[in-house]
Amino acid sequence: MKKNNIILFLLIALAIGCNQKKQEQGYTVRAKIDNPNDYSPFYLAYRANGEFIRDTSYTIDGDWIIFEGEVEEPVLATLGVQGNPALIIPIENGEQGGIIPGPSLQFFLSNTTIKIEGDANTIYKAKVSGGKANNEWADIKPEVGELTEENWTTLKEAHEKVEGDNSAPSLEEARELNSKNAQKINELQEKFIESHPNSLVSMYFLSGMINALDLEELKTAYENLGEEHKNSPYSERITDKIEGMEAAGIGKEAPPIQREDLNGQPVTLERLSGQYVLIDFWGSWCMPCVKSFPHLKDLYAKYKDEGFEILGVALEQREDLEANKKSWTEAIEKYDLPWLQVLNNDGEENYNVVEAYGVSAFPTQVLLDKEGKIIFRNVGGGQETLDQKLEEIFGS
Repeated sequence: MKKNNIILFLLIALAIGCNQKKQEQGYTVRAKIDNPNDYSPFYLAYRANGEFIRDTSYTIDGDWIIFEGEVEEPVLATLGVQGNPALIIPIENGEQGGIIPGPSLQFFLSNTTIKIEGDANTIYKAKVSGGKANNEWADIKPEVGELTEENWTTLKEAHEKVEGDNSAPSLEEARELNSKNAQKINELQEKFIESHPNSLVSMYFLSGMINALDLEELKTAYENLGEEHKNSPYSERITDKIEGMEAAGIGKEAPPIQREDLNGQPVTLERLSGQYVLIDFWGSWCMPCVKSFPHLKDLYAKYKDEGFEILGVALEQREDLEANKKSWTEAIEKYDLPWLQVLNNDGEENYNVVEAYGVSAFPTQVLLDKEGKIIFRNVGGGQETLDQKLEEIFGS
């Protein structure tokens, strides 16, 4: 009898040990999502080892769906559901239609048990627990979820607005609300970073702010974070940005530019040597960029015969290179831009001019002296300081 008890004890201990080892080696995501109806499958998506993974092979245990797998390090993941009309805005575009997808749920996937509870119609608001990063993120997730729901609901109502219905919001009102709530979410993230300097979530949040902060702001914010996650991909993104901004600082030699113009002719800074060159980073999608064009035309006409040149570097946001080229060339023609133009998208996989110059917002203008050194940076389209700099150089 005693022998049997000992054997039973050993078997139980072995089973517990195996279970603990399994949990240590992999993740288990248990999600209880109300109102799933008959929509397309739920999916778990994340990027690991340079590969995008979209997993729909979950099992079902009563009201719970269960994903299992393994990651080498905590990664940002998305839990979503396709086919739910509450999370889709249909867009009519001639004979071909499209959709605006709704928000999904983001969380950090790590090798532990993660529990998610929510509703299929508002999955982006689901409660997530399990794992250090998710437990910390929970401090602001409810507030962010409410703001996200307000944005999405208003945008959906605006698109579905029936003609003559004055009670529904307009698209312009939806965009204004989105901008206002985006600022609130940004403030919540900034407070989170201050109160959780050692959190992976803080590193992730800061990596998303790199295009909105100047060099000193970004360096200070990064230095204030703890060392624990400074080997993460989010840290690498921040440090790459800092290095790019420092490399293109005032007094530095301008990073090289090698692209082709509209006619397929090579454009380099060496070709423009001996002139003051204003590099204008812009995009056809950027309204402040477009608004700056008339004044740039005036400056070009005023100083071009005195050794002043403008080089436009466009960054387009279409789905492929050909579409980017089309939107780029159409914008140049539409706004009748007379100076040199190159497209960053064409060859950016080999050398990204925007990143090399540490451009963090559009428009950004970088002025080079005759020797190719950076002597001025202007971010956001304000023209007064640029005018003053050119007057200082050319005397009028």
